Amino acid sequence: MSDMKAAIAVLAATATLAPVGAHAQQHDHVVRVRTAVHVDAQTQAEQRAAERVRQLARERARAEQNRGQYREEQTERISRTFKASEIDLSNLSGDITITRGGSSIQLEAVKVGRGRTAEEAKEMLQFVTVEIAERGPRVEVKAVHRGHEERARERRNINVSVQYTVTAPEGTKISAKSLSGNIRVSDIKGEINAVSLSGDVSVTNGERILLAKSTSGDVEIVNLQSQIGLEANSTSGTVRVRNSRAPRIRLGSISGDVVIQAVEAPRLEAESITGDIEFASPLQPNGRYELNSHSGVIRVMPTGNTGFELDATSFSGNIRSELTLKEETQGVAEYERRNRGGRTRSLRGVYGDGSAMLDITTFSGTVIIGKK
Repeated sequence: MSDMKAAIAVLAATATLAPVGAHAQQHDHVVRVRTAVHVDAQTQAEQRAAERVRQLARERARAEQNRGQYREEQTERISRTFKASEIDLSNLSGDITITRGGSSIQLEAVKVGRGRTAEEAKEMLQFVTVEIAERGPRVEVKAVHRGHEERARERRNINVSVQYTVTAPEGTKISAKSLSGNIRVSDIKGEINAVSLSGDVSVTNGERILLAKSTSGDVEIVNLQSQIGLEANSTSGTVRVRNSRAPRIRLGSISGDVVIQAVEAPRLEAESITGDIEFASPLQPNGRYELNSHSGVIRVMPTGNTGFELDATSFSGNIRSELTLKEETQGVAEYERRNRGGRTRSLRGVYGDGSAMLDITTFSGTVIIGKK
């Protein structure tokens, strides 16, 4: 976030301070610098997003093919009970669902093999095993490809997934990872780490979320009441936090949106490269809110009665406030006034008591300050 803001600040200073007599030279210099910054950031974001899109397309194509060719299913069920306070779940393909319940950890792992025939589907089950290890208060559960390497190499597809369903006491410490599958955690008050490479991650009614992350999928946090900081991010999905409270929150997405609704946090940072950012939440007195996007729209709709000081900067986008600001100042680059008709590049002012700080930066996106 600081790198993006620093780059835009340098460009703004260059554009504003150059003498009018050197306008043409200054204009060319600014355009070159701006283009370099823009191309570098945009190219990296587009490359990452494009690769994820291609990978998802390949995965969907394989899944469609598998559904057509491998209609038969065979299952194998593993059920265990543990007197433990921590569980670490690792999966290759399949969803992980964790809910509160009981006085001990209850695990049900269901392997699902798919094939052209029932015999082939049953044979598939042997290619993945579920390893379970108890180490003091900690339980580790891992789906592993086992043996049969030669036969595995002869097959184009090994169609086995594992579905984890866990009920645990509310104070259980949770770590859940999946290469391809959704992760859902609800009503667990212990520490939570939830990471999926290709799948959605959602946590509801938590208290101590250390990390919620997806490379290709959405991340949603609902009804969090936390005394510690929250970090949630996605590469190509939407990150959404609703009806939550934490002392500090850090959210990010490369090509997806970031949505913050009814969230109470005195320190909040949100960033998206090509996605939009929506903030519709109450501000906290003396709170600081940093919102940054490269090319997406940033909408800020403060709720409640807390006022704010606004510092919004956009190198080539528009900034608009639907609220009446005191001590309002606007900045426009010299060459923009001459060549583009006076596009607003910075906006500063105070609304209400000015006790919170809104620090907003975008390169080419639009900033809108409104009221719900």
